[in-house]
Amino acid sequence: MLASAGQGEGGVVLVNAGPGVGRTALLDAFLRKATESGARVCAAAGSSAETEAEFGVVGQLFPPTGPLGAGFRLARAIGSRDAGPGLDADRLFDALCQELRRRPTVIAVDDAQLADAASLRFLRYLVRRLRTAPVMMVLTEPTGPDALPPSFQAELLRHPQCRRLGLLPLSRDGVTQVVSAQVGSDRVPRLAADFHAISGGNPLLVHALLADHRAAHRLSPVPSVPTVPSVSSASSAASASSAASAASAVSAAPAASAAFAKAALAWAYRDEPVLFDVACGFAVLGESATPARVACLVDRGADAVDQVMTALDTAGLLAGGTFRSALVGKALLEHVDVETRAELRRRAARLLHGDGAPATVVARHLLAAPVAEPWAGRTLLAAAEKAMQEGREELSLDCLRLAGQSATTEQERAAVVMARVKIGWEIDPRLVSPWLDELVAALRRGDLRSGDAAWIVKHLAWQDRFPEAVESLSTLAAAGDAGEPGVEAELHFVRHWLRHSCPPLEASVPGPSNPTRPRTPRLRRVSPASYAGEVLGKVLTEGPDDHTVAMAEEILRGCRYSETVVEALEAALLALVYAGRPDRAAFWCDGLLQQAGTRSTGTSVAILSGIRAEIALRQGALPAVEQYARSALSAISLPGWGVAVGSPLAALVHSTTASGMSGVAGAWLNQAVPDGMFRTRHGLLYTHARGHYHLAVDRPAAALDDFLTCGGLAKEWGMDVPTFLPWRTSAAQAQLALGNPGQARALVREQLGRPGGSTARARGVALRLLAATGEPGRRPALLRESVNLLESCGDQVELLRALADRCQALDHVGAPAKARMTARHARNVADACGGDALFRKLFRDEVPDREGDPDGLTGEEQGSASLTAAERRVTALAALGHSNREIGRKLFITKSTVEQHLTRVYRKLGVRNRADLGDLLAGTNLGAGTPAMAMASSAVAG
Repeated sequence: MLASAGQGEGGVVLVNAGPGVGRTALLDAFLRKATESGARVCAAAGSSAETEAEFGVVGQLFPPTGPLGAGFRLARAIGSRDAGPGLDADRLFDALCQELRRRPTVIAVDDAQLADAASLRFLRYLVRRLRTAPVMMVLTEPTGPDALPPSFQAELLRHPQCRRLGLLPLSRDGVTQVVSAQVGSDRVPRLAADFHAISGGNPLLVHALLADHRAAHRLSPVPSVPTVPSVSSASSAASASSAASAASAVSAAPAASAAFAKAALAWAYRDEPVLFDVACGFAVLGESATPARVACLVDRGADAVDQVMTALDTAGLLAGGTFRSALVGKALLEHVDVETRAELRRRAARLLHGDGAPATVVARHLLAAPVAEPWAGRTLLAAAEKAMQEGREELSLDCLRLAGQSATTEQERAAVVMARVKIGWEIDPRLVSPWLDELVAALRRGDLRSGDAAWIVKHLAWQDRFPEAVESLSTLAAAGDAGEPGVEAELHFVRHWLRHSCPPLEASVPGPSNPTRPRTPRLRRVSPASYAGEVLGKVLTEGPDDHTVAMAEEILRGCRYSETVVEALEAALLALVYAGRPDRAAFWCDGLLQQAGTRSTGTSVAILSGIRAEIALRQGALPAVEQYARSALSAISLPGWGVAVGSPLAALVHSTTASGMSGVAGAWLNQAVPDGMFRTRHGLLYTHARGHYHLAVDRPAAALDDFLTCGGLAKEWGMDVPTFLPWRTSAAQAQLALGNPGQARALVREQLGRPGGSTARARGVALRLLAATGEPGRRPALLRESVNLLESCGDQVELLRALADRCQALDHVGAPAKARMTARHARNVADACGGDALFRKLFRDEVPDREGDPDGLTGEEQGSASLTAAERRVTALAALGHSNREIGRKLFITKSTVEQHLTRVYRKLGVRNRADLGDLLAGTNLGAGTPAMAMASSAVAG
């Protein structure tokens, strides 16, 4: 355009850009180049302070005493006559044109939208009359509502040589160039990416980030040439990085942000009040910002907000309708006075509440500027609960504190305390103790809704405050609203929770003390928690069945960690555990712990980890038991566990006892526990584990006392199910240790007849003990069935005990080869479950060596290891039940050859016939990767 002006063809350039993109920097750089080229430069800058000063911009362009002073006089002459220029004006215009034609001239006005009206009229006059003069006019304006008037722009656009240029933010490569000029090369790529993500390429913010980076790292700037933004046509769309990139780069912002904050203020607090107001609206609303909400918040028109959004977007400051970086909004609001900022927060809270925004979003504004309105307290309580579910404990506690300060009535204060109890219990139950007295008093006064107050009973029972829990439950049962659907559902679940957690407490309350008793069917409101409580209650009273297992899995399928009360998850998981399905319980429990993510503390994590330890115990995975139980005890304080501490302690005592660490088990038993624990389900598990500890340290009488105590309480509480507490087989072990096989046999037979006594684990343990009380000749068969059952249920520790008994029984009846293979199998099981100490205790001096041959045998006595490939194939098919003729046809050998192979196999394996061969392979439970199954696969394939 400047070159064309030198050839006598005038032109107009209108440069527009969003705030901070650099239209002034571009104009300054161009004017320097124009001066260097020999052009005459007439420059001016509009200002809101001079908008009312008539001909202020014209005076800057054409000083009255300068060579172009005719221009100033011409402007005044034109402005003084409404009818248009007269003879004086014509003379002055000729004089101005004569001077302008001497050499190319650039007339530049920065921020032309702020020029006074008289100056704008004169500029419009010049545009119409200087089309053939060597004059180039350059005007800059902002994008948005404060641009030049449409009438003025229309006049400019009629000029045949008018160009409209829109400036874009710096590209990522452009930011890289800026950064590389001032920072060492090794850090350029990372810094450039981070700065571009935070600033969107806005040059003002990029240079501010660089200044803060230098200040933080004490770097000296490297001299560089000024950088101007890229230029595009007005129709070009502004490029913007994704919001996700910006969010990830916020953490890379410089430690010192003084320059960044000043830059944010510089682009926003200009002579454009609409821009500043709307930008503050976006900063206050954050991710909740929409054009309509911002317009309502700052009391500006929707059109003005849309125009500002366009300006901010083209400046690279917005992404997805919100500030690309929260740092921009934060820096902007720091320069708003306190009262104005508080009023914006209050208005935002009311606006978002009216729009039904999430409680946590509204609460952030209430925390910044409280609102004395009834809905505010309810919103804060809802936000506190939601924040706790999302793991934002600090926000939750802040909401509770503000809600407590704003509560004005007894009911409101009681609701706040109830919320504190619920949230405090999730963090650590120890925290709720100071508030329970206040809640009990509120319940007596009737200031609590019965549905909420029902949970007080659980907290009181958990804290070993049984008398107050009984009183509170009686008060709730007698309350007038106890029959309402919502309240009844809460009471229904709390009673079920008491029924399987603290049976004596629930039974001592008048009313429906047995929630599982038959009743007339009717429609009622239920919840996952209610269903789970009923399913667990049924398993503990009636024993397991397929329906209860399916119900428990159906409940878990519809639950999520952060959306379901942990009591419901606990009941459903324990229903699977006590129904003899620890494998399914492990699947669901692992999934819930994965949903908890990185959280390692909190009551929900503690309870789920404790359940996972109990699951691992029933699978015989001793290292996993200790890992999960310790995690459970470290997730919350030991006092916070209350009466429930018995469950993780029981798991630890069981695992350390089985692992041969009786000293460690005794140390866990020496931990202080609440007296009330022994009136709960957790106390039964603890006492049962203590009994096994007594057995391990050779105190069978004390062990028997513990087991019989467990049995008496289990009967009294209606929880006498072997899948939950196999106290009879445990007592039978104590009786055997005391030399009373007859009493042991009676206990075992009694357990086999109980509901749940036929499940794999319960029956497998019972058959092992029944074999110990029977004739030596019958023991191998019983123990073989016991081994098969325990292998099917996956309890490695009980399987190890059964294999040890079977090894001894086989050796006693004269089958040493079978005994040796059983011992090898036991060795593998011990290695898999971490039961090396238990293995050595069970086998004593008959411990197979891990290295080489297990028993130091050689030659043909090495059993299956000494079989040839042909003998292995024949053996596998014989064990599968094929006749000698069928084996010969499959392997393409004669019947006589098959018989010879089998004769040698019998001698090597120490068996007498085909039936013994089948028993030997079945008794060792050779798996898919073992020689026997390899032989079978090879033979069938052949």
